[in-house]
Amino acid sequence: MPKRTIMMILLAVSIVCAKVNVGFYTLSQNGGDIQNKWIGYAIADITAEKLAAVNEINVITDDRIYDFLVSKNMNPFVNTASVNSFTGEIKQNFNLDYIVTGNYTVNPDNSLPVNITVYNLNDGTTTPSIVIQGFVSDLYTIVSYITQPVCMNMGVNLNASEISKIKQIDLTAKRAGVANTYKGKISLRNKDYKGATEFFEAAYKEDPSNSVTKKYYDEALSYFYGNGIFSYNLLESDYANSTPFRKQYMITRNISKSYKGEVLTSKVSPRNGGTHFDIELNIRLTLPAGVYATVNSLIEKFSSGGGANLDDGVYNPNATKIVSEREQFENNVAGYVINVKLLDGSGKPLHHSTQTFKTSFGMSYSGSVKNVFKNSYADTFMIMPSVSREIVQQTSSIEITVE
Repeated sequence: MPKRTIMMILLAVSIVCAKVNVGFYTLSQNGGDIQNKWIGYAIADITAEKLAAVNEINVITDDRIYDFLVSKNMNPFVNTASVNSFTGEIKQNFNLDYIVTGNYTVNPDNSLPVNITVYNLNDGTTTPSIVIQGFVSDLYTIVSYITQPVCMNMGVNLNASEISKIKQIDLTAKRAGVANTYKGKISLRNKDYKGATEFFEAAYKEDPSNSVTKKYYDEALSYFYGNGIFSYNLLESDYANSTPFRKQYMITRNISKSYKGEVLTSKVSPRNGGTHFDIELNIRLTLPAGVYATVNSLIEKFSSGGGANLDDGVYNPNATKIVSEREQFENNVAGYVINVKLLDGSGKPLHHSTQTFKTSFGMSYSGSVKNVFKNSYADTFMIMPSVSREIVQQTSSIEITVE
């Protein structure tokens, strides 16, 4: 084959495989209660998350751009109405082709007109605004109407699978939890750690199964108490910021971090003619004697006398609200995540898998938490599917932690 023909083929392949670098930035609020400024952050972030499923797009999130501006001592609150705000260092640092931003207004009836702008940073042009009318309580529906027009405005061709993914509405998202999560993230940006902790705590209480919210709640708490062995002791001495719910959460967090993991047995099963393998692991998680005694005392407390009185999620015999304390404890334990990392000889991670306690121990019914703590140890099973032969060959050790 002539060299010129080969070069033309390679050029065509590179063009087909090339991705466009697309940045997303917080939408500006044009009107309404300033307490709703979290909406602009959320819309940009959720849209970016959806479009990450598109093969032709390389997503640069709002967080990355914000952090870059702060690191350069530049004002992170740029004028989103002007393409010139993004054509300088922001474009150069991230090699951006497009910026997606815009504005919104929160009306007294909570209706939410949104205008999405796509800036072409290569030629400095702006596409006509994408105008969506929705409501504050349903951002995911608004985003489902934004994603495909944004791609069209960038000339990105979508296949049927990608269209389905980017237009899918997340019906599991807790609406109040979304608001509190982004309010918390804004508080973190402003170094208001007390406010961040309160917002993330509210979001976590609404949906304990949300691992992202749990991660942010842990991050906010670490500013006050760290992640060490004395974190709970610090909380007990912090009368200004401590809440009853927070105490209970910190107890269960300390339990999770006390687990020691080991692999009892392992098995690899070939796939695709031996190019990949399913790794099956039998895992044992063990608690130190002192921590196990704490767990037993908690279980004994909510097991005696049936339903317990709760005040903000923590046992209080004088509480006016009657709830099952076991349910709160089970939610926390079911949300524990088992992290399994395959490491090479130098300790570098090669592969990572996770599994919740809820899945690992079948915590699908009331009272199931007792089965997890029958002994100071608990055995479970995990499959790491389709791991490449190269990774299997290079694995020297396995690290197991619980978060």
